[in-house]
Amino acid sequence: PAPAPAPAPAAAAVSSAATASAAAVSFAPIIDVGLQDQPSAFETPGFSMERHAITMPVRVHCEDTSPIGHVRLESLVAYAERIRSLSLKQFLGLSLDDLKKMNLAILASEYVVEIVGRGCGVMETLRIDTTPEFPGAPLFPWATEAYSENGDLYMKGLFGLSLCSIAADGSYRGTGKVEYDRFVSHMRHWSNPKKLHFSETSLRFFNAYKESGKPFVPTGRRETKYVVRAADCDLYSVLFQARVTSMTESCHDRRDAYAMYVNIMTSVRPSDELTVYVLYNEDSALFVFAVKDAVRIMAFGHYGTERRPISREEIKCCSMPGHYQKLLKFGKGSEKPPPCKDFDLSQL
Repeated sequence: PAPAPAPAPAAAAVSSAATASAAAVSFAPIIDVGLQDQPSAFETPGFSMERHAITMPVRVHCEDTSPIGHVRLESLVAYAERIRSLSLKQFLGLSLDDLKKMNLAILASEYVVEIVGRGCGVMETLRIDTTPEFPGAPLFPWATEAYSENGDLYMKGLFGLSLCSIAADGSYRGTGKVEYDRFVSHMRHWSNPKKLHFSETSLRFFNAYKESGKPFVPTGRRETKYVVRAADCDLYSVLFQARVTSMTESCHDRRDAYAMYVNIMTSVRPSDELTVYVLYNEDSALFVFAVKDAVRIMAFGHYGTERRPISREEIKCCSMPGHYQKLLKFGKGSEKPPPCKDFDLSQL
């Protein structure tokens, strides 16, 4: 018989997605971690039934520390990424490279990382606890906490991840319900029902944070450029989410950040040139990373020694389209937007 005609591009894409979906359910967990305590060690996650959390110690090395006597925010985000990646490998037998071969990726879109404890020295051991949530496709958020050797809470973070399919052209799309449910079916028992931040009816990241009752009021502004380096990116040739906390240091003259919210709307690649608009006051700064009229990344940082939590208003400044588009236009030379509940530019 004559050979079958080659599939049309759309059909090929569907076929690729179907292959990825089938591959996604071809694995089985190595350890049934949700049923009993599992010991942990460096680079080896375990499970604590008492805390209902995946757990692992990490050693703080000199390159992880900062001039203000703390672990770098970038390293703390990397610790959170490391325990998630190692958990997939330890318990499910999946590496990030395996996911890539399955045309799947777990991408970070939004996260908050906050240092809440005292200083942390070189060679100190932090205990990292993490728990995922599965509120609905394609969202795949993980809460992460780091504890000092004396048991005090040192860092808390929340990471809004998405399970995505990789198309033939390298683009990403969120997985649908069937694909998502199949992939997370082996992980649902990791979730701690006492520490849920999201639900099917409450998926917006800012809803996980409390209102402060105050808008962000900047008193200064600046514009600069940032060229994305290969060192900012990962094996997918897209921005590694932890790098954003350090990228902001090239755009704002503060070196004492202790908390940051990051929203990666559209990932960037090596050599991309970003225009960065910074609005700041004495203890906080908002960053708009843009290419022409498109916002790629938003970030909001807290600085200084007086600790306060990231607020819902600050996150909304960086995640509500009506807000960040107005801030971008203002950075490009348009008139000030009127004050609102979340920001007030009247002092500029």
